[in-house]
Amino acid sequence: MIILKPMAKNKIDYTSEDYWTKLINQSLIRFFILKALKDKDLHGYMLIQEIKKLSNDFCQPSESTLYPALNQFAQAGLIQQTNPKERERKTYHLTQKGKDAFKIAAKVWNTILPTLLKRTIL
Repeated sequence: MIILKPMAKNKIDYTSEDYWTKLINQSLIRFFILKALKDKDLHGYMLIQEIKKLSNDFCQPSESTLYPALNQFAQAGLIQQTNPKERERKTYHLTQKGKDAFKIAAKVWNTILPTLLKRTIL
C-alpha cells in the first residue's frame, strides 16, 4: 500500500484554481500586450488597464509581470520603447516583427479555443 504524504509548503498545488489561473495569465498577458499595442502606443499603466479591459478583467497584470514581458519583447525586437523627455512616461510601440508575432499568436489561439470549448465542458 502506498501512503501519500501531505504536500509541503513549497510544492505546487495542481488542484488549486489559483495555480491554473496564474499559469494561464502568464501566457495571456503576453498575448494581450501584443493585442493592446497593435493599434496604439501605450505607457505601462495604460497597458495594464488595456489588458484588463481586453481580457474582461481575467488578466490582472502587475508591474512585476508586465515589465519582464516587455523587456523580453524588446530584446526580441517585437516592441520598441520611446526615449521620454524629462518627466514623460516611456511608451511602447509594436514593431512589424511584433505585429507578425501577434498574427501568429492569434492564429494559434483561434485554433485551440474551439477545441478547448468543445472538449472541456464539465
